[in-house]
Order: sequence, then structure tokens, then C-alpha cells
Amino acid sequence: IGPGRVFGRLWEEPGISACLKSLLVGRRFEFPVEAAVFLTVAHRLMAPGSDRAAERWRQRYQLGAGVEKLDLHHLYRAMAWLGEPLPESEQHGQTHSLTPRCVKDLVEEQLFAQRRTLFTQLVVAFFDTTSIYFEGEGGDTLGERGKNKDGHPELKQMVVGLILDGEGQPICCEMWPGNTADVTTLIPVLDRLQTRFNVVKVM
Repeated sequence: IGPGRVFGRLWEEPGISACLKSLLVGRRFEFPVEAAVFLTVAHRLMAPGSDRAAERWRQRYQLGAGVEKLDLHHLYRAMAWLGEPLPESEQHGQTHSLTPRCVKDLVEEQLFAQRRTLFTQLVVAFFDTTSIYFEGEGGDTLGERGKNKDGHPELKQMVVGLILDGEGQPICCEMWPGNTADVTTLIPVLDRLQTRFNVVKVM
């Protein structure tokens, strides 16, 4: 019962549950999407692996209402929803032409808006990138050969960037094709912080 109680509390406190529920209003999914997202997050925190592994892992834990009724295809659909591109009118602020703004971006922006105050001035304390490589046929969109940090130059990869605020709170993450040079990612990230997070001052 431990993971369900601990991560369930951490899920509620920053408003993740409320945020997802607000974004799901009007969507007619026949399964609890929020529960599916929670399962994948809890699984990656406890025993990182694929959605297929998460579906097997959850059978050993009590993770809350709705989780026990989920099937593997529900997890795939929940992840597809998070990656669902937004309408063209909401694409201002994307950091690369191959990574359109999607539901995931709305989640990040709403969570930040909930915790900011009238006097919030964001200081980017940490911005770093890493690479994640694909095996098999993965990486059709972002997969490119580049400077692989895992010692697999023969495999396609993607570049992932993480931005934290001055208190160590995650603000957002970004993804780029695997041949993207780290130095070229900074300006698009700063642009997004200013245009999508309404940050006036970045240091």
C-alpha cells in the first residue's frame, strides 16, 4: 500500500489531479484517464520501465480507485492524450517544428500558474539536457543519430531538456531530434518561459 499512499498524496498536493480533470472536461474517454497517468508516473518512480511493465507492476499494489480496472491499451491511450497536438492557434511558443505544443505543455503551464504569486520572478537555476536512445524501430519522428551520451552512436536518439526553478521545482521538459546541439536549445527554452509562463525576468 506504500506507493499508493505516498505518491497519491504527492499527486494531490501540487494540484496535478485537479489540473488533469480540468483538461479532461468534455472528453468522453471510457476509462479513468487520470488514474492511467498516475499509474505510469508511480511505476516510473518505483521501477522505471515500459507501459507494458507498468500494467504488470500495478497488480502487486493498491494504487487507488480506477487503477485496478485499467488495461494496457488504456495506458497507451492516456500517453497518446498527453502527446495530443494542440490547435494551430495555440502553437505559439513551441520550441521545435517537430515537437508541436501538446496537452503535456498545458499541464506544465497550469501547474506553474497554480503555484506562482503576484511577485513571482523565475530564476532558472538548472537547465540540462540528456539523450535517450531508441531500440528496434522506434524514433520515427525525433530519432536521429547524434552525440550519444550512453555510448550507442549506432542507435537513433532524442534529446530531452529539463528546466527547474530556483527552489528545485520542475517547470517543464522539452524534446528535440537526436542530432540537436545542446547550445541551440537554450534560446527556444527562454522564449517559451517568457511567452507561455509569463516570466518577465529570467536570470
